[in-house]
Amino acid sequence: MQFNLIDEEWIPVKRRDGTETKIAPWQVTNGFAENPIVSLNAPRPDFNGALIQFLIGLVQTTFAPANRIEWKQKLNTPPSIDQLKTAFMTVHHAFKFGGDGPRFMQDFEKLDAGEGGIDGLLINMPGESTQKKNTDHFVKRNSVSSMCASCCATALFAMQTNAPEGGRGYLTSLRGGGPLTTLVLGDEIHNSLWHTLWLNILVRDDFLETCGNSNKNEDSDMFPWLGKTRTGIKTSPVEVHPAQMYWGMPRRIRLNLEHCIQGQCDTCGNISDSLVISYREKVQGNNYKGAWLHPLSPFFYKDGVPSAIHAQPGGVSYRHWLGFVQEDGAVKQPARVVHEFMTNRQQTDWQFRLWAFGYDMESNKPRCWYDATIPLLYVEQNIKSEYEHTVAGMIKAAFEIAKNVRIGIKKAWFKRHGDVKGDTSFVDNTFWQKTERFFYEAMHELKNALESGSDGIESRKVWHETLCREAVRIFDALAWNGPIEDADPKRVVIALNELEKFNRSNKIKELLGLPVNIKTSDKRTRKKKVGKEVV
Repeated sequence: MQFNLIDEEWIPVKRRDGTETKIAPWQVTNGFAENPIVSLNAPRPDFNGALIQFLIGLVQTTFAPANRIEWKQKLNTPPSIDQLKTAFMTVHHAFKFGGDGPRFMQDFEKLDAGEGGIDGLLINMPGESTQKKNTDHFVKRNSVSSMCASCCATALFAMQTNAPEGGRGYLTSLRGGGPLTTLVLGDEIHNSLWHTLWLNILVRDDFLETCGNSNKNEDSDMFPWLGKTRTGIKTSPVEVHPAQMYWGMPRRIRLNLEHCIQGQCDTCGNISDSLVISYREKVQGNNYKGAWLHPLSPFFYKDGVPSAIHAQPGGVSYRHWLGFVQEDGAVKQPARVVHEFMTNRQQTDWQFRLWAFGYDMESNKPRCWYDATIPLLYVEQNIKSEYEHTVAGMIKAAFEIAKNVRIGIKKAWFKRHGDVKGDTSFVDNTFWQKTERFFYEAMHELKNALESGSDGIESRKVWHETLCREAVRIFDALAWNGPIEDADPKRVVIALNELEKFNRSNKIKELLGLPVNIKTSDKRTRKKKVGKEVV
């Protein structure tokens, strides 16, 4: 198969008028003025997630702006397809998908290993262990036996970018197994695919200084498949070029492109005379270790060492604001592209969004694919510090009350703590879903209050009342549905009273910066002190 990912029209997209087509990467701005490309149009959501990162990586590697002025200019006036093609052709040799010599995202060597079905490239397909145990209940084996070149290239990139744990010797991606990706999405004006790409591109020097060693300029330092695999050797950021963050290749995979078949692609449904049906894989690929600060992922710090945040059960909501949008002290840090947008790029008349997506993995088992958006609010610099401090308190108060609801439900359901059975995370998830709309309303009200010179205390009071109200509603909806053999109305009432007491405690009020209740003993002590001072 002679197929180059720079030359071929293989990326499925949709234009503003609804037309569906495929483009080569450099055609992303084609028809921008009259009928722009507005979105990717892959047959699977994880393919869209992979393709947007592929395009961002290609632009960042070959066409990064020299400064913020150039970035702003090209946001409003994108480059021509000829300009993009010229830039992308500089790495043309690294994007050969088939043929002799190095192949895109495939091992440098022709691997002497047994062949596996092409569905093994899809993260959600049942693995060998699942098939042996006959537990492939929801995603059936053999449902994908062949893929066209477009789907196969996307699946390969998605696997290398998200590579989960796969057993001994099968290494995870540069950001760990199933990393979460967060991107900036445009508003109604900046709503083309080009805008989505460019909003997540860093100025050249900023990117080179983010992570990696810019002095490593061999082709294989950027694109690992152009050189021999570093088997058995740990690869840290100092040993490769920063661009390898977008082109990491932890798995030793070699597609069987010598024996393709004709027919219909099992993934997209298109007819092709070059369907790929198998590949070979060996253990011990590039072993990425160290502080990899990928520009598209938020991070948490443990003992001073950063690790990419991964998706967790319950999906993405405002509870992730701290770490996804603004820093959470020294614990969590937004993705570099998000930080750049919030710090240097956002303007008053822009209503942009955060796009978060990724697999929720349990070891090598995908539990869910999450895909969500969060609004990004512009805040004037003179109130930003106070605003972010208050928002952090609002979210932390919500976490405490969510925990109180969960504990209250358990107390209502069970007589003894040891009787608690099963997963109760659905209580938390319900709480976050029910309060999300009110949170964004509270943020808008807080922003307006601070901009007008107010301290925003009314906004915080309303938020507190909202949390308390929704907590009681959720408790009432769930508390009477516990195990019938343990039903006890008195216990339910006591649990509700305790819940309301906890939710209106000084601990919650202190997080929100609200006046706290002074105990009677404290009042007496204070009066005595005042009396002594007067005397």
